[in-house]
Amino acid sequence: MYASVKHLLDKLGGPAESIEFTREDTRTAVAVLYYRVILVDGRIRAQELQHFRDLLARTLDVSEDELMHFEQEVLRIAQEDSSLFPLTSLIRRLPVSRRREILEDMKAISLSDQEFHEFEINMVARAAELLGLDGKGEEDSGKAS
Repeated sequence: MYASVKHLLDKLGGPAESIEFTREDTRTAVAVLYYRVILVDGRIRAQELQHFRDLLARTLDVSEDELMHFEQEVLRIAQEDSSLFPLTSLIRRLPVSRRREILEDMKAISLSDQEFHEFEINMVARAAELLGLDGKGEEDSGKAS
């Protein structure tokens, strides 16, 4: 009995339930990509941040308790490296349908402040290319779907 209760408590609060803040973690890579959309035009707006946080909770299963810590880690990683390639190479392993959702989420973040800045347009286009969603990548070759 004690062992089963301990197992349940370990499962509920153990490290397996928390997010790994590594470059190999897909959720972190997606969140950093989302955050880059916010940063690219040089202005961080409340609407973009709110949309970002909503996406973290809804699509990446980031709990309210994890949100603040996760956001700090995402910001740290986003500021360390400006290249999209390491992020997109990890995300490109996901099914095409999930990559399309991520790209749509990036567009939604950029439009959440009622502006679609040139830098945001370029970033979304470059991400589409790196994710194989620009008509030249895996999407057309019939691989993952």
